[in-house]
Amino acid sequence: MYVPTEVSKTKQLRKDIDEVLQRVKGLDQSRETSLAITKLQEATMWLGMNLKRLGELDPYPESRNPDSQRIEPTADGLKM
Repeated sequence: MYVPTEVSKTKQLRKDIDEVLQRVKGLDQSRETSLAITKLQEATMWLGMNLKRLGELDPYPESRNPDSQRIEPTADGLKM
């Protein structure tokens, strides 16, 4: 029987939040929906930090190199 790990649970939560985020983006634009989008993006970011805490490899290895022209695709296939 498969028991999800903390890493897989965190990754699934990031995908779930992204699905909700895309639905919120489909609403009429307002200050309130903009804030909701920001908070959902923040939640995704904090769950990414949880992956870091759990020892997952950095999906953006070139992000700290100011000379790199590479833009990595969004981790976990998120649309953000």
